[in-house]
Amino acid sequence: MIQKLRRQFIIVAMCSTLTVLTIIVGAMNVINYYSTTKRADDLLQILADNDGRFFLFDQRVNADGLPMAPPDDNFQPGKGMQDFRKEFRKNFSRETEYETRFFTVTMGNDGSVSSSDLGMIASVEEDQAGEYAKTVFKKYQKNKSVKGFLDEYRYLVAQTDEGYLIIFVDCASDLKSFRKVLLASVAMSFIGLLAVFALVLFFSKKVFKPVEATYRKQKRFITDASHELKTPLTIISANVEVMEMESEESQWSKSIKKQVERLVGLVEQMVTLSRLDEQQETNHERFSLSDAVRDTADIYLPVAESQGKEFQVSVAENLFMTGDEKQIRQMVGLLLDNAMKYAAVKSYDAGENCKERPKIKLTLSAKGKKAELRRWNTTDQELQGNQDALFERFYRPDSARNSKKGGSGIGLSIVKSVIEAHHGKITANGKEDGSIEFKAVLPIHQT
Repeated sequence: MIQKLRRQFIIVAMCSTLTVLTIIVGAMNVINYYSTTKRADDLLQILADNDGRFFLFDQRVNADGLPMAPPDDNFQPGKGMQDFRKEFRKNFSRETEYETRFFTVTMGNDGSVSSSDLGMIASVEEDQAGEYAKTVFKKYQKNKSVKGFLDEYRYLVAQTDEGYLIIFVDCASDLKSFRKVLLASVAMSFIGLLAVFALVLFFSKKVFKPVEATYRKQKRFITDASHELKTPLTIISANVEVMEMESEESQWSKSIKKQVERLVGLVEQMVTLSRLDEQQETNHERFSLSDAVRDTADIYLPVAESQGKEFQVSVAENLFMTGDEKQIRQMVGLLLDNAMKYAAVKSYDAGENCKERPKIKLTLSAKGKKAELRRWNTTDQELQGNQDALFERFYRPDSARNSKKGGSGIGLSIVKSVIEAHHGKITANGKEDGSIEFKAVLPIHQT
């Protein structure tokens, strides 16, 4: 039990750490990627606004402080050029014009290449630039996307009077830096996760050590108290029998015997639950699950008949499993004992006014390499949806009613412990038709 809690603690701690690291690393790299693409898009927009050229840092200015016209006589500087230049200098240096590797391709409206400018890049040939432009133009025609990446180039499609101007900026250096940061951050996160795992593994042992000591004392107390209780209960039972021999049986002696039997059953269940908690592995022996379920169900057939309840059993043949047959039989018996106690219908009235019999169904079937054990019964309680809380120790949904039935609230806890010890799983679900179903799944061997 303590080891299971410790594992769950480690899993929760590691999942929390992994989630935080994923969010941090993810956000950091998303921001880094956004910054890389934003810088490239800004450069592309500047080149598009200037017909594929840089004229923002020309040192020659006129008397009004505006840049003088470059050698190209077609360039007509306006007053907005100075404002744009100031804004540009906030994000770029004076060397940006000389550091940026780019090329442009002019295309007609029909997609034919008119010209290309490769003066600011040396790694691209004219034919290659044309192929790049045609690929981008096809993408543009298909989804109207004017921006994107083609290999390691960020491109922009700008419309002109004659057709299109496609500008490519080489982002190889920026993308390489981005990938290095991405790999470094992932590697450091992985190392950090391993370090956290080592620390959690080390300190969890120290944290759970006093809890484990307390838990062991509690189990020892339950075991010792159970043995100590058996002696006075045996004496009380014997004294009642002597009293009944000397005088006739009375309602008082019957009540005493009934309560003694109830206490003995409760003590045995507490001891069983304590042993299941201590037991690390079940006995590994192959046995017939079909026979175990059928034999146990046969014991309860006369019980159901005597209580006026309809009990149906359906067991698949030749289902075998490895484990503790005694525990499996006990588990099935506890499931059926619970059904015999609580199976009822809302219209049920004992005696001559009984209009409908409570129904109980027990089925065992094969589902691939698993066996499904289902126990279904009608009930007079409002139990709809997930009812897994019934497997908690001493839990009872209606204590006032269940106290009359003699339930201890331990039986279903033992059922769950036995199934989990055999690497299975059990669930409980309330139905809208006023019934409840327990479904246990266990590993099997088919022959």
